[in-house]
Amino acid sequence: MHWTRVVCRIVALLPFLALCACSSHKVLTPDDLRSDLFSANSYASELEMFIDYVRQGRATKIFAEAHARQLAKEIAHSEQELIAATPQPQDAKAFESCKGELEFIRRELLMVPSLIGNDDALRVERAKVGASNHQFSLAASAL
Repeated sequence: MHWTRVVCRIVALLPFLALCACSSHKVLTPDDLRSDLFSANSYASELEMFIDYVRQGRATKIFAEAHARQLAKEIAHSEQELIAATPQPQDAKAFESCKGELEFIRRELLMVPSLIGNDDALRVERAKVGASNHQFSLAASAL
C-alpha cells in the first residue's frame, strides 16, 4: 500500500517535471553561437566530402542513404537546439544565418543518394554546399 501511494505521487508529478524541462530556454552567448557556427561549418564540410565520395563512385546507394539519414538527424538536432535558444540582440543576424544554413544543408544532404551516378548534379550540389560553408565562415567571423 505504501509503495502504491509513492508511485501515484511520482506519476502525478511527471507532467509538472516535463513542463519544467521543456520550459528551459537558453540565451546564447557570442561564444555559444560561434561554437554552433563552427559545428555547422563542420557539417557542411562533411557533406562536401560525402558528395566527393559519392562522385568517385565509392558509395553504394544503401550506404549513401544511411549516411545521409544519420547526418541529417545530427543536423536536425543542432537545428532544434538553436530553435530553443535566443541570441544576444547583436548576434541575431548570425543566428538566423546559422539556422537557415543548417536547414539548407540538411535538405541538400537528403538529396545526395538520389543523385548517385549523376556527376553533373552532384557537382552542382557540391558547389551549393561550398557556398553555404562559406556563409558559415562569414557569419562566424562577424561575431
